Amino acid sequence: MASSDVLPRFFSVFLSQYNSNSFLIPRSYYDHLPRRLPKTVILMGNGGRSWKVAMKSKREQVYFEQGWANFVAENELKDGEVLTFVFDGHRRYEVSIYTRRGCKETRAAIEVEEISDETESGDNSCDSLVSVIQV
Repeated sequence: MASSDVLPRFFSVFLSQYNSNSFLIPRSYYDHLPRRLPKTVILMGNGGRSWKVAMKSKREQVYFEQGWANFVAENELKDGEVLTFVFDGHRRYEVSIYTRRGCKETRAAIEVEEISDETESGDNSCDSLVSVIQV
């Protein structure tokens, strides 16, 4: 893969004192942002969940704002954890979370639960259905 094929990415250490309600995108990353910022972006967690987050520019700095606090709470982010962001070039960021020990974790996962679909006549034409539940 040529270096031009690599999706833009950055990382940041989560500090609740600064990052609980909004998240400042590193200035060194601004060249990778679209000239016209989207009003919202989608953060995709590695557990399958997604969050719609507002993207704002204030005083020549770019932030994730409205919706960011939900992302923080639902992923139970702790001080010192490292977040990596991979931008698809449009409106989506894949976000991975690493513990203070450096281990990648899956948080806010979508659970898949198998349920039986037996009819009263005993017809088992479908052995099971899969239901997706968000936790």
